[in-house]
Amino acid sequence: MTGEPLPAFRDDLELTLAECWRLLQEGAASRHSAFHVPTVATLDEQGLPELRTMVLRAAEPERRLLRFHTDRRSAKIAQVARSPSGAIHIYDKPSGIQLRLAASLSIEMEGDEVDAAWAASRSFSRICYRVTAAPGSEVEHPEDVAFDHGAADEGRGQFCILLARIHRIEWLHLAHAGHRRAVFEADEKNAGKPEWKGRWLVP
Repeated sequence: MTGEPLPAFRDDLELTLAECWRLLQEGAASRHSAFHVPTVATLDEQGLPELRTMVLRAAEPERRLLRFHTDRRSAKIAQVARSPSGAIHIYDKPSGIQLRLAASLSIEMEGDEVDAAWAASRSFSRICYRVTAAPGSEVEHPEDVAFDHGAADEGRGQFCILLARIHRIEWLHLAHAGHRRAVFEADEKNAGKPEWKGRWLVP
């Protein structure tokens, strides 16, 4: 509504970047947030983008990382191995905010971070990893999809995490008072705390 106060980040690049990460962290924590289910793009064998919706599990501004969970038999695993370039898109209609993120993707199958992610996952979520065939496999009928309900590891052997290290954030805020668009690029040479360079764009 036009009578609502304008957000503080509207004309401030530093506050806008902080809002980007706040929304991502909120998305990782709340299934009611539009930022909870971004669209993630990888490149297929022909170099064409392949898109899917994924649940955002964690957002860490200090590491520039987003974390997703996936099945190690899924097609995206081989795609990331061939090309780590990825893109992420999120749009929240009520707020009029869109994020387009460019990232370097990696797959982690073992280690403390993977173990912790598995330990924090709910029993309902673990059922997905008990499916006996690889995700995307062809079946004659939906009821032919089989699950190994007796799996001793509850499906842990098929579980892995997808990490997206963000190096570019493009922000768009649609508002009656005037749209705002900005881009932020990370200083890849900085091994410590990430430094971002932001600039305004024409909406």
